Amino acid sequence: MKEREELSRQLSIMMRKFVISYGKIIDADLSGSQVYILEILAEEGAVKSSYLAERLSITLPAVTNLANKLVSKGYIERQIPENDRRVTLLAITPLGQEIHDAINQRYATLTDAIWAGFSDEEISQLLVSYKRMVKNLEEHQQSKE
Repeated sequence: MKEREELSRQLSIMMRKFVISYGKIIDADLSGSQVYILEILAEEGAVKSSYLAERLSITLPAVTNLANKLVSKGYIERQIPENDRRVTLLAITPLGQEIHDAINQRYATLTDAIWAGFSDEEISQLLVSYKRMVKNLEEHQQSKE
């Protein structure tokens, strides 16, 4: 059991250091949630705030607050579709896409540093383990709903 506790502690330390490094890669004012919003918008296009709230597991007012900050930086914009003026969508701007691309480039550099010294076999073993961890977390979250 002590190994599990130590592994959990090391995972927590690694995640904290990683999130701090990742979140501050480009813009010291950009939070992890804001980076995730940029990622979703870059990959999926314009979406409703309610969709982002669901994806991030946060409240709609929290999404509004995060979005307001991203709008003020020029990273995202609000769009009102012609076919339904009651709906407001959030979409990434060209500047937001540039920031997103730069974050991904720096992310690659950061992750390269993490995997330095690992053999291909160790990487493969970790990949299997991380996939299982993600699946376990998803199942745990679904059981709480």
